[in-house]
Amino acid sequence: MKEFFQRIKVNFLLASVVYIVLGLVLVIWPHTSSSIICAGFGIFLLLYGAITIISFFVHDSRTGLLRFELILGILFAGLGIFFLVRPDVVLSVLPVVLGVYIVIDALLNLKRAQELYRMGYDRWWIALVTSLVSAALGILILCNPLFLSNMIFRIVGIVLIYTGISDLWALFTLGNTTKRWQQDNPVDPIE
Repeated sequence: MKEFFQRIKVNFLLASVVYIVLGLVLVIWPHTSSSIICAGFGIFLLLYGAITIISFFVHDSRTGLLRFELILGILFAGLGIFFLVRPDVVLSVLPVVLGVYIVIDALLNLKRAQELYRMGYDRWWIALVTSLVSAALGILILCNPLFLSNMIFRIVGIVLIYTGISDLWALFTLGNTTKRWQQDNPVDPIE
């Protein structure tokens, strides 16, 4: 069980670093990075769809599951083509998707703040404030996805950098507070 939580901690740590790096890339090269991201997803979806369609014809196609696989393959290939042909439409929706993701991440940070409070950490409110600011920034992106369309990817980048840093702070603070709490409240193995 301890290994499971250790893996979760590493995953959160890696996600925070990815937020920061992706945020920096979006701030420094907003137009280039958005076009590359869109083309990359388009190529990935097109290849995945093509492989799924080929798999349908190579395998026994009489089962219902493989028919569903064909439908998914066509859908993914079509979506990939759409990403490649109409990146302007895709890029106008991307901030909304990122805004939703940032709000969900902020809600997870609210849970971390609650855990810090429960364990008696004096500065638990910092995690609360950073998660509320992240949520507000995510909601701002959701309410104004076309807000300064030329600047939106820079704004998303700044929000991702902030979210990554606040996630790292909350993660390390929760880890250190948990260790201290466990030392102060040892569990009796008989219980």
